[in-house]
Amino acid sequence: MVEKNRASNSKIILSVLFFGWIVSYIDRTVISLSLVQISEDLSLDASKLGIILSAFFMGYALMQIPGGWLADRFGSRRVITTAILFWSIFTALTGIAWSLTSLILIRFLFGIGEGGYPSASTKAISDYFPVAKRTKAQSTMMSSNALGGALAPIICAPLLALLGWRHVFWVVSLLGIIVVVCFLLATRTKGEYTGSDTAHKPNKEEYKQLLRNSYLWKVLFVFFFINITNWGLSSWMPTYLMQVLGIDLKSVGLISAIPSLFMAVGMVISGRIINKFGSYAKYGVIVGIFIMGVFLYLMTLATSISQVIIYQCITFIFTSFIMSFIFTLPHRVMEQKVVGTAFGIINFGGQAAGIFSPMIMGALIASSGGSYKSAFLFLTICCLIAGVIAFSLPSSKNNPKVTEQPTVNTVS
Repeated sequence: MVEKNRASNSKIILSVLFFGWIVSYIDRTVISLSLVQISEDLSLDASKLGIILSAFFMGYALMQIPGGWLADRFGSRRVITTAILFWSIFTALTGIAWSLTSLILIRFLFGIGEGGYPSASTKAISDYFPVAKRTKAQSTMMSSNALGGALAPIICAPLLALLGWRHVFWVVSLLGIIVVVCFLLATRTKGEYTGSDTAHKPNKEEYKQLLRNSYLWKVLFVFFFINITNWGLSSWMPTYLMQVLGIDLKSVGLISAIPSLFMAVGMVISGRIINKFGSYAKYGVIVGIFIMGVFLYLMTLATSISQVIIYQCITFIFTSFIMSFIFTLPHRVMEQKVVGTAFGIINFGGQAAGIFSPMIMGALIASSGGSYKSAFLFLTICCLIAGVIAFSLPSSKNNPKVTEQPTVNTVS
């Protein structure tokens, strides 16, 4: 009976974490849908819009490693609630921005808030799930990224057309408050696999061993170059569809959702594939990266909306497999007590890509008179670099190094 209640509570917590990721993705994606309106309202060109997009990733990337350390040190519950409240405040403040400088500052601080959530939510998976179920739980949770990417344009595009960009940020900021309340209620009584919310704190030597792990750094760089393509497409595709292909805002919302839905399904399926094939999953990742590169290149040659969407859908399907491999890695190859920090280091590489990708793409678009061909070619090259690095990954590191016995504690 106790095991049944613990399993039921874990599912509830996973659902709340899943919804938290969706909200975080909606809050960060709405800016991409708002670029045309912001550009007209504040008289900003593509290069300046790229800087605004990159400001979020500066804060987001900088918080990845501290966020992981905080989750390992103080527990996932405290970090998750603080992070969501912080980013919700700056989501609302985005709606009152009056200049380029204010937008850059607000989006940077918004990124700081969101930056604490990835590592803390990953730590929560290790807190509330046994070893055998963590890979599946993690990949399920991370599929929310793609679902959030699908829901954001569907929800926000009509609101943008109806209310304008400022009011939309105020509306979506309320979603974070709902997540905080649900999470606090779900974690009042916790069945943790780490003993307590701050148990098993890693010492300095364990941190040093983690930082000397070459496998960790190779995965970081694979994620960096893959996420250059991911964030490049996510940041600029809505503007590309409107300005180059002449699609209206509401239609962009629906069209932008299609590739993300493919990615969401791919994330769930790929988690099971990785569980089944273990160390051999590395070879699937390498193949997936090079297939991504092919279809990114084909996007530079696309002449119709249907071609762009088909190529992007195929790209996102293979992206989902690569993301699942990366996101579940800490649970499979790292000591449980440093899972939060390990994920933070890896995710730092991925999110640092977001600093450069929107900004570089904006500069390439502006310098080529509004053409996106050089920008898509840039993404293709980065994808191929990721594939080369992936070849150097060892294929034997697929088993967790530690198992835990569950204990039940009451949150005070």
